[in-house]
Amino acid sequence: MIGDKRVIGIVPARAGSRRMIGKNTRMLAGRPMIGWTLAAAQASAVLDRIVVSSDDPAVLALAEQMGCPAPFARPAALSGPEASVIDAVEHALGEVGGDWDYVVLLQPTSPLRRAKDIDAAVALAEAEGAPAVLSISPLAKPAAFHVETAANGTLAPAPEVLSRTFVVNGAVYVARPERLFAERTFRPEGALGHVMPVERGWDVDTADEFAACEARLLADQAREDT
Repeated sequence: MIGDKRVIGIVPARAGSRRMIGKNTRMLAGRPMIGWTLAAAQASAVLDRIVVSSDDPAVLALAEQMGCPAPFARPAALSGPEASVIDAVEHALGEVGGDWDYVVLLQPTSPLRRAKDIDAAVALAEAEGAPAVLSISPLAKPAAFHVETAANGTLAPAPEVLSRTFVVNGAVYVARPERLFAERTFRPEGALGHVMPVERGWDVDTADEFAACEARLLADQAREDT
């Protein structure tokens, strides 16, 4: 809760994956990948409830083991590769019931996101009265490293606007339910960006990204142990 506003966190984790089978429950630096998202959600100071929406029995069992109350199976119509995450969120809220001021979408493919990123994004939405807040990260390389190419292959500096360019990293989406379901987007007019460091904004979709993420997590754990 933030002030008197009720906040629900939803973790969507369907079983199918075109690039990496079973990635949500694959062990990543000592815990299943989805476990990193669940741990961050549980450490959040603003989430009043956490719901896992999945068609994967292994994911649902893991959620229960980690103390997420009453995870529920997503219907088949919302489980295919073309399923809309907004439809899944709407279904989840319908199953949970009650009135919620903010819904926070936390994708399990962002295991480096921390509780403070969740809390800061919700706080920004509340402070500014924004309809939505998306987590964003700076470009992995500074603007000075980017170039344009001409038709003959010669190089030119990147446009000046690149210095103000960020990437929607997929780690945290905050929305007011009434706007989300009316407009069917997490990025309505007036949405704001919560800036996260590049190193916490990774979106893991491939085996190479998984391996790189695991190396970072293990290095972070080693530093904490010293």
